[in-house]
Amino acid sequence: MQNSRRIIWAIAAVAVIGTGLFFLNGWMKSQEVKAPTRVLPSLGTIPAFSLTTQDNTPYSNTDLKGKIWVADLIFTNCAGTCPMLSARMASLQTAIKKTGSNVHLVSVSVDPNNDTPDVLKQYGKTFQADFTRWTFLTGKVSTIYTLAKEGFHLTLDSAHEDVQEPITHSERLVLIDGNANIRGYYNGTEVDAESKLLADLGELLREEKVQ
Repeated sequence: MQNSRRIIWAIAAVAVIGTGLFFLNGWMKSQEVKAPTRVLPSLGTIPAFSLTTQDNTPYSNTDLKGKIWVADLIFTNCAGTCPMLSARMASLQTAIKKTGSNVHLVSVSVDPNNDTPDVLKQYGKTFQADFTRWTFLTGKVSTIYTLAKEGFHLTLDSAHEDVQEPITHSERLVLIDGNANIRGYYNGTEVDAESKLLADLGELLREEKVQ
């Protein structure tokens, strides 16, 4: 059953990447606009944190200072939505590379006891992660739960009866500006999630240019 669900989500992940490429051309054209057309709300501030990367190196909020970034919650043994979320991030990575901007992607494992740096690195490679742009983080359970719940304001619960999804976590992607302010949330499983996120990302990039 678990393998069947993984196959289904893998097929869905391929579809996500294809959809992302469709949105990319239109988004690239929209970047020709010089000034922001709307102001995104500030939905909270990410607190200080310190975790460990897929390369087993320390990583903290200071490494993201001044950078726009997109974050999500995943775990590598996930037989549910994680492959789709990671495929969404992979598609965003493609879009970001096209702009040459300094936008970063951050995936935080909610299963740090199993997701060691080496495990996360292999997982990232399956999604063709460019580790200079896309960082996978693990660390202390308490730090991760505090960051997820009090920082990102995302759902996270390890006490779940579904053996296919033993860790219940939010499916939302979080857009954060260079001052650690949350500027948007997007359901990573929805078809239009990427187009909405890219539209808002464009606004932040233009906002950055006029500051």
